[in-house]
Amino acid sequence: MKFRLQRPLLILSTVIVAGLAYLLGWSTFFVVEKISVQTQSKAIANEITAKLNETPAVVKIGDPMARVDRREIASRLRQLLWIENIELNRKLLTGEVKIKIISRDPIAQLTSQSSTAAQSVGFMGADLEIFYLPRSAVEQAKANGESNWGTIPELNFQGEYQGDPRSVAKETRKSVSTLIGALQKEGYRVRQILAKGPTEFTSSISIVNSEAKSEKKMDIYWGSVNELPLKIEVLQRLLELKENKRASYFNLANPVSPIVK
Repeated sequence: MKFRLQRPLLILSTVIVAGLAYLLGWSTFFVVEKISVQTQSKAIANEITAKLNETPAVVKIGDPMARVDRREIASRLRQLLWIENIELNRKLLTGEVKIKIISRDPIAQLTSQSSTAAQSVGFMGADLEIFYLPRSAVEQAKANGESNWGTIPELNFQGEYQGDPRSVAKETRKSVSTLIGALQKEGYRVRQILAKGPTEFTSSISIVNSEAKSEKKMDIYWGSVNELPLKIEVLQRLLELKENKRASYFNLANPVSPIVK
């Protein structure tokens, strides 16, 4: 008796699931009526739409909503190498497919001496990974304004780090990221980071005075990033001194005995 009661329910459930699958995946009841790209630039939205429409189109008006494949769209758009990934939002009731672009997140651009090929530009991402993009793609990313590709610091590996930057230890890359983040948090514009070894970091930074429309440039030798909060505090106190108004070089390797020139 128990089996007889369960079997009709099982059949009913199967029919319902099959019906929903057909309704969502094959019927014309829930279809794509609008595709919107969430980005700050109209030119970028047009470029992305053109990439999506390349034959065979990965999503188009009239497609069943449930068959819109996020992975397929992401794979197509990653051909635009400044794009890292996408977020996809399907709105069944309105028929709108929203595509949000997630750009790559570089925190430093390798100098030409650190890049492996003239036609490519190297970067270190927020995840500390080193990646390379065609120079044309980089120029495009700078031009479209989607992210601050044109203002990120330069990163120059020298000394024991000469060679392939991808061989630089993760701990050293983390030190670079820590230094850049700490300086930017205090409002400094980081122009360049020079890394010669795990305890040899130098930075070129600027203090921008928006009211006076001036910019003070400084070179700072940090040594290691140990005691970095203390070293930054020492720097700020040194900059407040009248006799250091024209100083352009600070050695803070030993924050107790800083050197100013």
